[in-house]
Amino acid sequence: MLGYVPYSFLEEHDISFGDPHAARKLYGLDHFDSLEALKQLSPYARRKLLEEAEIPYVSLALGNYEQLAPVIGWDRFMIDRAVYNDTPMPWNFSVNEGNFDEELIGRNLTGQGYREVRYGDFTYYHVNEDMEVDIHSQIGGAVLSQLNRVAVLDDMLVTAPATGIMTGVLEAMSGDVETVIDSPACRAIADSLGDVFTAVLITPERVMNFYVTQTPPSFDFPTAAGWGTLHRYGMLGIGYRNDGKERYWDTCLYYEDASAAQADAGELVSRLKSYVFYTQFKPVENVPLTSLYEVGEPIIREYKAGATLTVSCRYLAETTGGNSFTGIVVPARDFLFLAPDPMPYIDTGEYSTTSA
Repeated sequence: MLGYVPYSFLEEHDISFGDPHAARKLYGLDHFDSLEALKQLSPYARRKLLEEAEIPYVSLALGNYEQLAPVIGWDRFMIDRAVYNDTPMPWNFSVNEGNFDEELIGRNLTGQGYREVRYGDFTYYHVNEDMEVDIHSQIGGAVLSQLNRVAVLDDMLVTAPATGIMTGVLEAMSGDVETVIDSPACRAIADSLGDVFTAVLITPERVMNFYVTQTPPSFDFPTAAGWGTLHRYGMLGIGYRNDGKERYWDTCLYYEDASAAQADAGELVSRLKSYVFYTQFKPVENVPLTSLYEVGEPIIREYKAGATLTVSCRYLAETTGGNSFTGIVVPARDFLFLAPDPMPYIDTGEYSTTSA
């Protein structure tokens, strides 16, 4: 899936991945491949089923699926896998694999005022100007500009709010530009994370970029003053796994120098074991990481161009929330444990713009 995304997108934005098909398969929901299939269940059974299965949302563009499904011709339950970005708005995109009805979607979109545009070997549907929102339309009123551009290509659905984003994806599919998977760092992280329900790739320059607050918060975290430093890593990956018995969220750092990965292993584990969530938000209750997860041993994997350092945090039996780590903590950038030098971000009344 990362081969559908230009590397230039990752330089500016987080790139996320979701595998709803793996979740449905794990919970025996393979036959629920559309909203209509789910509607055959009673409301109680449907709610219980979806809460237990933790099927990942793969794009906010499809959050209003019940409202939009009859209008656009697809819903989120048709999606098997996706790569996407949702934060920060309005810049976003999604590339979705699934069983889509190309003719139905085309008729629905042209009926909503979309026109067909040819780009190289591809055709996509176009409405509005770049990033423009038509709140008076059924689609724009529900998802703003997120479906301004739509392409349906051989069981693949691409959405974007602007032409340049759509054509960037199409160029990646054509092999005309460098893609995320062409990066040795991203390829190594994808391999190290393995089979995940959800995951996100973040460049080190954006690790401590804050999206959910007007001003960068500082962490009320005195114990971090005793931490050591981390070497500069080249890429960050975070993934959520569920094998039907245990659940994990994994932190994976890529280094060009394998010795740096070895040197940081103990420090990263120590930071995780002493970490407390939400200290940058007041008066939100602080939550020790170890009250929710068991921190595992570090794993070093060496590759031709570098090495990865991975630490898995196992969900305790009583911990709820499933893949909410990537859904909540990642946008909030509750990542002080990943700052090479945490001191600029600790509650001293000052904030440094130095990147992590």
